Formats: sequence, C-alpha cells, structure tokens
Amino acid sequence: LTRRIRADEINPERKDPLLLCESGGDNLAANFSSELADYTVYVIDVAGGDKVPRKGGPGITQSDLLVINKIDLAEAVGASLEIMKRDAGKMRCGGPTVFSSVKEGEGVDSIISHIMHAYNDARTLVEKSGLRV
Repeated sequence: LTRRIRADEINPERKDPLLLCESGGDNLAANFSSELADYTVYVIDVAGGDKVPRKGGPGITQSDLLVINKIDLAEAVGASLEIMKRDAGKMRCGGPTVFSSVKEGEGVDSIISHIMHAYNDARTLVEKSGLRV
C-alpha cells in the first residue's frame, strides 16, 4: 500500500499472507502507526549521511528491522558504514540491522530472511493457540 493505493482498493478475494505498506511519513512525524502493523521495516539511505542512525526517532529505535540501503554510495557521500553500524546498534539496543544495496542485490536475502523468520514465528504462535484468522 502507498498513498496512491488504498486498502479498500485491493481485491478482497486475494488471500496473500503478506501485505507491504509504505507509511508515507518520516522518522520524526510518521502518519502511520507501527501499532497497526505486525512487523515494521524502516529503511534509511546512506546518502543521508552517517549521522542518521544516531539521530534516533521511532523508525530507528522501534522498527522490527532497520535497513541501511545504498551502501554502495557510502564512499561517494563520505559516510562511514562502521559509524552507522555502531550508532544503529546503540540506538536499537542491538536490534537487527541489515546493510544493503538493494539495486545490486546485496543484503536482499538477509532482509527476506528476517521478515520470513518473523512471519513463520507469528504463524506458529497462531497455530499453537488454536485461533483462526
């Protein structure tokens, strides 16, 4: 879902187990509540500089997965991936962070792995509880 595609425009006949939504917000004033999502992925761009993780904000600190994308641009923009790794680790209290260059396919498998692991864990909990969804 994005600002251009609303939930009520999606075919209700579909039974997809995964729905990706773009919040349309930023790290400081998102207009989408993470309380409404089962799993949140926050993506930042290396081109924003290596100070972005240490600025904190709910996307950095509270997302289930932080993705630092466009790592191939780090040298060109003078961003240190080591600083970003250190600061993300501190701000996220060790929560998962994946460094990627999605355009180049780097880190994509790790992103998918994190999402699918969480999905499978949630599915197992639902099955064990006997609830129907």
